[in-house]
Amino acid sequence: IFFRHQKVMATVVHTDPVTGETHTHGPTSAKIVALGTVTVGGATFMIDRDGQLESGGETEFGVEHIGGEKVEPTGAYLVNPDGTKLCDPVKGMGHATNDGNSHWHFNMVPLYPVKKCQGFVLQVGEKEAIVPHYPGAGPCNDGILSVFKAADAPDFRGFLELKLHGDAGDLELWLYSSAGRQTSWQSHTGKPAPFDVPKETVIRLAFPSHEGKTVELRVRNGDKNEDEKGTVNMRDSGTNYFIFPGESGQDPEWLKGEEWRGIVTVAFEVDGKSFGCDPFVLVPHEAL
Repeated sequence: IFFRHQKVMATVVHTDPVTGETHTHGPTSAKIVALGTVTVGGATFMIDRDGQLESGGETEFGVEHIGGEKVEPTGAYLVNPDGTKLCDPVKGMGHATNDGNSHWHFNMVPLYPVKKCQGFVLQVGEKEAIVPHYPGAGPCNDGILSVFKAADAPDFRGFLELKLHGDAGDLELWLYSSAGRQTSWQSHTGKPAPFDVPKETVIRLAFPSHEGKTVELRVRNGDKNEDEKGTVNMRDSGTNYFIFPGESGQDPEWLKGEEWRGIVTVAFEVDGKSFGCDPFVLVPHEAL
């Protein structure tokens, strides 16, 4: 994901200095899913997708360099488990982010049914790495969805949605065991299923893009724990909803601004088990 400006701002157009191709950032109602990171060609890249995969339709994948060798992706494609390519490899359009990272957009148009698609393959020269695309999963509350994992269960996957309000610098976070699914007829369907944890849980966020910056999210209250839409999120003594700053006294000032952009990681513990996600790009929901 790169910064998509809010509706009151002018559309921003990036031009590739080599090919002359252009890529526009503007009000898009983006549905961003952070898929995770891969290391290939000695470099580490974050990968996200905007929207769902559909045969014959275009889906944009964002790739951002966050560490390791200063190399560039040379191509990307979608693949089935048997190695069949769902589209020809495409080249990305690259530009620099406001914080100095290199970012590329890959627009994929699968030519075959995507039901069995294994994931997105990133190429750096002759090296390749794959990341699952989590078909059907998508944000449900106008935030950015990310996959989280369990340290002691390698095959476990859950989802978290993080929503930054740029006007106030406050954060909302939801945990899901499922964030939608794909069927034979629909690319995205179904309501999210909450991943409830004890109401005493503390969600810890770190921001590698902002040295030394961390925040903690807690429940709004121990009764109904309503979100900003008034939806009750407390079930027995468990909940999937957390906020910042709430009544914690933490300062949200540094997170304010509809042009704010950063890289974030999320971690929490439940019953001695550790959960967390790979770093991903966070921008205010007003900018999506």
